[in-house]
Amino acid sequence: MIKKLFFLIILLIPVGAQQQFVRLRLPGGWVEGTIEKEIMSFKGIPYAHAERWREPEIVNNWSGVVFAHEYGPICPQKGDITIRLGQLLGRYVPEPSEDCLNLNVWVPQNNPPPTGWPVMVYIHGGSFTGGSGSEPIYNGSSLARRGVIVVTINYRLGALGFLALPALERDSQHGGVGNYGLHDQLAAFRWVREQIAGFGGNPQNITVFGESAGSMSICTLLSSNLAKGAFDRAILESGGCNYALAKKDAYEQAKKMAKKVGCPLEDLSCWRALPLQKLVGLTGSNEADFEEGPFKPVVDGYLLKDFPERTLASGGGLRVPLIVGANADEYQLDVTALTDRNKFTWDGFRRLLNEKEPVRADMVYEHYKHRYKNAMKAYYAFMTERILLCPTYRAGYLLKNKTPVYGYTFEYDSPHWYILGSAHGFELPFIFDSRHTWPFWELFITDPEFQRTDKLTAAMQQAWVSFARGQEPRAGMAPMPQLGSGWLLGFDINWGWRPDFWQERCQLWGAAEYQ
Repeated sequence: MIKKLFFLIILLIPVGAQQQFVRLRLPGGWVEGTIEKEIMSFKGIPYAHAERWREPEIVNNWSGVVFAHEYGPICPQKGDITIRLGQLLGRYVPEPSEDCLNLNVWVPQNNPPPTGWPVMVYIHGGSFTGGSGSEPIYNGSSLARRGVIVVTINYRLGALGFLALPALERDSQHGGVGNYGLHDQLAAFRWVREQIAGFGGNPQNITVFGESAGSMSICTLLSSNLAKGAFDRAILESGGCNYALAKKDAYEQAKKMAKKVGCPLEDLSCWRALPLQKLVGLTGSNEADFEEGPFKPVVDGYLLKDFPERTLASGGGLRVPLIVGANADEYQLDVTALTDRNKFTWDGFRRLLNEKEPVRADMVYEHYKHRYKNAMKAYYAFMTERILLCPTYRAGYLLKNKTPVYGYTFEYDSPHWYILGSAHGFELPFIFDSRHTWPFWELFITDPEFQRTDKLTAAMQQAWVSFARGQEPRAGMAPMPQLGSGWLLGFDINWGWRPDFWQERCQLWGAAEYQ
């Protein structure tokens, strides 16, 4: 069936141009993309439409041809760091629009195998307030050359994606509220199931992977009954299931926002008529402080019946094979700490702990004082382990007795930016091979460093792609160990097995009550 569908390809070569166009017949209608270096790309395909604070309506069928030559609009936002800097430097960034639910597809040009290409769907990060599947750092061409279809998506962000109002709960057909961005992701997964065979993909072999808020999204969906059948396996990169708001807390946040925008909580017509910039402005100026941000998944009783970790700990949730992992120095991306006395000295570190961990500040202080001689290193380890690293592995530990869970750690340090260590997001240029893409190229800069990291890039892509094929993930000859075996697969210039550091680094953040 898949090979028959592929005979419907039409190639269009414009006169006097190098670019080639390709047209495919999907179950829902025709799409036209481009061919470059043996990869077909289809950009900006609408997968759903959604009115403000309503669940998305999937685009199942369309008339005419969808011309998918350019990226579609990004979702309204202040923007994550790569989007903001790109705008500042005049680099290409699609315009924002509330009608932003589009996706991008990269497909190998050669004929698919009899069962179809494995499919990998990527969920971008950005603290639930920024980012886009069309950022150049997520270009799927390199992975697609390894024999998979790669899909990247947009989903609603900030107030448009995660605002919770009591009136919106009453207005909902299902009584859900606040999880519009997650509903968008589920709609994208459904679209992929329904349409991917037209690209030569296997609709029964879908792997979802994501980083930061993208990983947190996937981890959260693992606990939702609405996600059953959405995907077949998952990869969590630097993000666990621990960030969700109780509905009452989300409503308290909404009270503060109501004063800022001048709309009564109960007046949905006022909220729905608000200028877009007022809603984008609710993200605030301190969205980098992810813990304090008001926009996160909501335990609404519909998409999320309970806090995700509690659901997984009690035996609920999806049973799909997983890869989980994080970067050794996630929070060293926060270079502002170098000039902050509250983080530079032991006295400052103690004050920070009194704010962040008031109940057990003394115990946490002694733990990190024992491990580090330097207060700055203690601060970075505390933030890395508490916010990102340990929650990611914790999700894996909650599920390892119910489904295969493989573990990795990312440890590469750029010799040109050693102060950043293996910081948050630094695995991405290896997984997508976007090392030559701004801003990641600054990590490598020189030809020798690009060449030195070629094999590590190939190893990480091999691990992700072999897992997507339904195999045991491996990098070169090294298989990725299952979590709980005492080992992790460490990715560095010399990759290989590393002792699992769960007990050493995460004993304070191990959520023992769940184990």
